Amino acid sequence: MDRGVNPETQRSCRARLYERYSGNFGGGKPLEMETQFRQFDVCYRGLLPPHAAAIGDLGCGKGEWLAWLRREGRGNLFGVDCSPSDLEVARAHLAGVELIGSGIVEALRAKPGHFDLLHAKDVVEHLTPDELFEFLDACHAALKPGGQLWMLTYNAQSPFANATRYGDFTHEIGLTPSSMAQVLTAAGFVVDRVDGIHVCPPSATGTARRLVWKMCTPFFRLLLKARHGGGGGGKFDSLASEPDLFAVAHKADINA
Repeated sequence: MDRGVNPETQRSCRARLYERYSGNFGGGKPLEMETQFRQFDVCYRGLLPPHAAAIGDLGCGKGEWLAWLRREGRGNLFGVDCSPSDLEVARAHLAGVELIGSGIVEALRAKPGHFDLLHAKDVVEHLTPDELFEFLDACHAALKPGGQLWMLTYNAQSPFANATRYGDFTHEIGLTPSSMAQVLTAAGFVVDRVDGIHVCPPSATGTARRLVWKMCTPFFRLLLKARHGGGGGGKFDSLASEPDLFAVAHKADINA
């Protein structure tokens, strides 16, 4: 008996899940722009490129990050997402921003050598291994020499990572600091850093969550060291136990 999955059925499953992704997964939670802005202030403040930089948000969803960038004075912005319902929300508050409803790879292939920065938050965990390399190759081709790729995903070696891995039916893979650096290097990027971070709202509850995790971190790192040996430091922290990973890589400038 053939138990293989019909490719048409597989595509249909994805289409059904992504058609109204936020409603299906997020329970239709409201757009809380100011809360998101405060979170972005914590994660990205001081890292943004010059004001004239061409910036693309891959998997832009409802456009919160793009709206934050505009508040920070950036105007050369681009967003792509395959969820029609999320893009409808984004278009309502991002007049003048180029927003594309398509697959990310297709959108990037239409803009070779265009971007100074590409940002992909909560994207790569939704890809199969082959799709991940297709995605990274498309990012590399769409960046200018010296342009950066930022990727934020869950940390697959963090305690309770399986709750994140299987908490969303659209997740396909998980990355650790070392495997993140591995795939970026294999795709031709120069890895600048891979850090463990804890992304949560800068509210009283979020502050408490970060504090509890920080108190537990030395024990988590000891467990990882006992399992794998080695130590932290360098371009990536092999003992990072925070729930999320933030990777920064760049396309080498052959003329530099």
